[in-house]
Formats: sequence, structure tokens, C-alpha cells
Amino acid sequence: MALLHPFSYDFMLRALAEVALMGVVCGLLGVFVVLRGLTYSGESLSHALVPGAAVALLAGLPVIAGALVGGVLAAIAIAVLLRRPDLGEDTAVSVVVTGAFAVGVVIIATRGTPRDLDSILFGSILAVDPRDLWVGLAAAAAVAGVCAALGRRLVLVAFDRAFAEALGLRPGLLDAVLLVALAGALTVALRGVGTLLVLALLVAPAAAARALTRRVWAMLALAPAIAVACGVVGLELSYHVGSAAGPTICLVALGSFAAAAAAASLRGRAPARRDLRRLRRCA
Repeated sequence: MALLHPFSYDFMLRALAEVALMGVVCGLLGVFVVLRGLTYSGESLSHALVPGAAVALLAGLPVIAGALVGGVLAAIAIAVLLRRPDLGEDTAVSVVVTGAFAVGVVIIATRGTPRDLDSILFGSILAVDPRDLWVGLAAAAAVAGVCAALGRRLVLVAFDRAFAEALGLRPGLLDAVLLVALAGALTVALRGVGTLLVLALLVAPAAAARALTRRVWAMLALAPAIAVACGVVGLELSYHVGSAAGPTICLVALGSFAAAAAAASLRGRAPARRDLRRLRRCA
């Protein structure tokens, strides 16, 4: 069968496993990113993975292991700066991320090759090895654990920080936890789509889920399913068409959002059409 033929190769099976991992974690965290309006933070934090990934790549270690360390350190640094009343969120993110990204590019420029930089920036999902998958599985399990344990609190903080604080919650600490979890999700997707394209997989499935439902818990179930489906479809298309796998997956994810937005728009117009027909019958 033509659809199953690509997965007769070991490298495609590893790519499929990577797609499942990054789809689940990016779908889950993407919901909180969309609800909190953290798109800029997500995009910026993905660049902070570069120095850790560069060091791991040159040292012969799993790339996502180094990226995970770099991302978590950057998330902690951002959380610390956010405690300063004279700095806004955008300023804190910009200071940490631009510095980290510059360090990573310098490391690659002096010790690496242009191909190393391309693999970090744009991903190389067909080159995923078992070590990457094991580290990605550990990061995905940690992210899923955070969402399961703190999901209700994170949702409450996303909608009403003042009320959450009145209930005794600590929004600042929850922000830090969310940033660290976001770093973990971005790390899982690093080998698949790279730091420059990961935002599409992080935001588009969650935005598509939000267009289809307004129930938060339904979004948390729907967004990972959309992300995984986009990954599988993207892999199939890239194999049969001969296009780059990572960008194709991201384009499919963006297409899912466009389709969901169109469906939501048509669904919103349907009641209006029914009401118009009823008025005409009554006239």
C-alpha cells in the first residue's frame, strides 16, 4: 500500500516516532501559549536552544540533550528577570534570547559547519537517531506530567491572574514552570522542524483547536491530535513529493489552521442563515 510504503524504512519509522512526540508536546503546550498570548516568548525561546544544541553537536552528544539544557537555563534566566519590576516580559525575553542565540551562532561559526547550522535552524527529522528519541521521550513525559499536575492552575492563571493570586496561587512561579515546560516542548521538536519553524507546530494546531471549540479541556485533547496528524501527513507528502520534511510538516500545520478557521466561519454563519429563512417564511 502506497501510504504505508514510506514506513518500511527504519529512518522513516524514527521520523514517525519523532512526529508523534513533538506533536503531543507541542499540541499540549501550544494551547497554553495561545491562551496566554505567549507566541513571542515561544518563538524567542526556541532560539535560546541554539547554544546548547551547538555544543552537543560538536561534542558528539545527542543534540536535543544539549538543547534541553540550554532551553531550561534560558527559561530560568527569563523567569528571574521577570521578577524585576522595572523590566517587562518582552524585555526580559529579548535580553536572554538574543544573547543565547548570538553565543550559539558564534560557536557554530568558529567550530562547526554551515550544515550544522542548517540542521539546528531548520531541523533534520530524517536523521533522527535512537538517542534523540530517548531524550525526546523523557522531555515529552516531563511536559505531559506538568500539564497533568498543573493544568487547572495554568488555565486559571491564563484567564484571571488576580483571581488566581487571591486563591493563594503564585502566578510568577507558574509562569516559570510554564516557560521551562515550553523549553522542553521546543527541544522535542528541534530535530524535527528546527528552531526557525517550530512556532508553526506550536501555535497552528492549538489555534485550529481553538477555532473548533471554546472548551479548554477539549482544546487540550484536540490540539495534540491535530499536531500528530499534521506531522504524519507532512511526512507522507514529503516522501511522495520529494520536498523537505520539516517545512512540509509546518505547511500542513498552517493549512490545518486555515481549514479550521474556515470551518468555524461557516459554522458561525449557519445560524444566521437559518434565522433568515425563518423570517422569510413568517413574512
